[in-house]
Amino acid sequence: MAKFRAPEPFSGGIFLTYKCTSMCRHCMYACSPKWSEDWIDVKGAEKVLTILSERLRGKYPSRSNTIGVNYGVHFTGGEPFLNFELLLKLTEVAHSLELPSLFVETNCFWCVNDKVVEEKLKRLKSAGLQGILISANPFLVEYVPFERIVRCERIGRKVFGGNVIVYHDLFYSQLKRLGLKGRISFEDYLEFMVKKCRGEIPLALSFNSVLPMGRAPYKLGYLYRRYPAKVFFSESCRRELTREWHVHIDNYFNYITGYCGGISLGDARELDSL
Repeated sequence: MAKFRAPEPFSGGIFLTYKCTSMCRHCMYACSPKWSEDWIDVKGAEKVLTILSERLRGKYPSRSNTIGVNYGVHFTGGEPFLNFELLLKLTEVAHSLELPSLFVETNCFWCVNDKVVEEKLKRLKSAGLQGILISANPFLVEYVPFERIVRCERIGRKVFGGNVIVYHDLFYSQLKRLGLKGRISFEDYLEFMVKKCRGEIPLALSFNSVLPMGRAPYKLGYLYRRYPAKVFFSESCRRELTREWHVHIDNYFNYITGYCGGISLGDARELDSL
């Protein structure tokens, strides 16, 4: 049997939990409110962050603070703002270890008013956070009012300057053109797209926007052409499993490469032996 070593990470995301306030149809890890919180253990997280700081040393410019979807280290989930104090603590730890380009990913459920958003983001920045990634898509706004996403982006730029990523900007633009207030069902979003932005539908539902894993095949599979399993028998996942440019480490310390939810290469706390 062929064996391979776990790839050296270049960037990564740390799950605080799989629990989320939403059940987005496209979620690659099928996060939801139904998950047990099972927050990542602080001591274990400190060990993982220490390992990452050692592995990433020399791969980034000194004091790098530029963030990117697959650049630097970010805290994610699930929804990390469900446990703000834990997020704050891990930010302090990561900053003390000089981890590069540190940011957090959020669905903005907590962005109920300007004061709350600015206060939390400023506390995180003071702890060492360098930026924020804001989720924006038609699956999320079935659960989170769109104005909370807009608020987070506006105040995020006030706090972090250019270190704000809205993902996905295509969806964000579409939802703004829709003039959305509050929430909208995915079916109503599709109806709007057919009437107003038909030409953008292939891109909006392409591989770059919706990854065919997690909850997506079950909730969105009807939108795509289907093939029998035998079509894929000759395919290999080796390239995805051995890629080094981005990894996820979940709250159970599974070392997950290639966005391959459900496939763990082992315990991230023992990365040297993987």
